[in-house]
Amino acid sequence: MSLVDQILGEGAVADLSVWENKITSGITLVMATLIWFLFEIKETEPVPFLCSILLLLILLLFIWVKYGHLLFIWRPPTPEELQQEDSPVRALFSEIEGLLLMLYEIAYGEDIKTFIWAILYVAIIYTIGSYINLLTIFYICLVCLLTIPVLYLQYQEVVDNFIGEVSEMKNKTLRLFNSRATKKKKKLY
Repeated sequence: MSLVDQILGEGAVADLSVWENKITSGITLVMATLIWFLFEIKETEPVPFLCSILLLLILLLFIWVKYGHLLFIWRPPTPEELQQEDSPVRALFSEIEGLLLMLYEIAYGEDIKTFIWAILYVAIIYTIGSYINLLTIFYICLVCLLTIPVLYLQYQEVVDNFIGEVSEMKNKTLRLFNSRATKKKKKLY
């Protein structure tokens, strides 16, 4: 089992990161690049853009419901079907509810260590976000997630050897520093 498999584990994110399905990974990278290009380079305003997409989706859904039987074999789910227990929409909302409950528990302050770590993480994100746009941060993280594991798997021996050499140099430097520090400490006493 490689280091990438140990870090990423199994599942959809791991498969996406190691380009298990090249089409899905490629589409994800292209869509992220397109979104980043629209909002950062072309300076498209997010709210009107999202409203335009929602209007287009509503129009397409209306056409699909009214005239879809002529073009498509299957019809869209009804609102009653979306409210069933096994509905993907209900599952999404339950996940969001779980995240909000977790944030509430952290903010409630029962576990002070988790509370302090949450504040620290938010402060770090705030500091980075004051210099870089959030969308750019997400884009950089996605590109790193889609490229670093694949490059590591391809050049695993070279990277492991390099990391071993750097670790050995670090250990030598630390031993040298410790020996000099103990000599100076002995001279002081």
